Amino acid sequence: MTASEVRDRLRPPWPALDVHVHPLAGLGPFRPASAREDARLIREAARRAGVEKACLFSVHPAHPYEPTVEQCREANDHALAMRDAAPDFFLPFCYVSPMYPEAAVAEIDRRIQGDRMCGIKLWVARRATDPGLDPILERAAALGVPVLQHAWDKTTGNLPGESFPADVADLARRNPGVNIIMAHLNGCGLRGIEQVADCPNLFLDTSGGDPEAGMVEAAVSVAGPKRVVYGSDLPVRLFGACLGKVLGADLSDEAKRDILWNNAARLLPAWAEVKPLR
Repeated sequence: MTASEVRDRLRPPWPALDVHVHPLAGLGPFRPASAREDARLIREAARRAGVEKACLFSVHPAHPYEPTVEQCREANDHALAMRDAAPDFFLPFCYVSPMYPEAAVAEIDRRIQGDRMCGIKLWVARRATDPGLDPILERAAALGVPVLQHAWDKTTGNLPGESFPADVADLARRNPGVNIIMAHLNGCGLRGIEQVADCPNLFLDTSGGDPEAGMVEAAVSVAGPKRVVYGSDLPVRLFGACLGKVLGADLSDEAKRDILWNNAARLLPAWAEVKPLR
């Protein structure tokens, strides 16, 4: 059997929408020559794996934990250039820092209202309990876009501004009108799932590590099959390995289809033009 035949047999029976993809220029082992080359490499890898669309959030190539306003703008410029290179594939999110709430809101308006980005990405500059996030979430509610918030619960200790799952739960309770995607199911762990279980506007992405038996099933059992979405965290993890978390889970075909596509499709704004599968 050829490598192509093996890939075809392993391809998911439904299209996959990855809610957590980064440019290679931000986190990869090498720097592509251009945004177009960045887009091409990721698009080709996605096609081989069966991923048909990806929510893209860039971080500045130097990826400082506390980026400046200008560094956030540069990261968003790169994400938009990648969308221009593959408009049928990339759904870019606007990367901002709650260190500068007013500038963040201005960038959100420029990128979402003007450039039709599809959501907002928050990383580790401030924990989700910080009041600097509130103007950002208020603007997300007004524009009707989801917010993806990085989270982790590290045995070695989180970074100073890095959110724990309980912090993201607090953010969701403060902003019940915003759909929030908590990144890194494996990094948040079983305790993290329990901490966000009572937040109906909070969704868990499946990224944050290689496949771990029972983890996706636990998320579905606690949060329900409509609140789990597929994410890879490419290039930190590979499409195929992270698809395996969902495809290998002991779940119904309906639940897998929802995780791989439908749940994320329902979160995105109308201009993303992504429809749920029937």
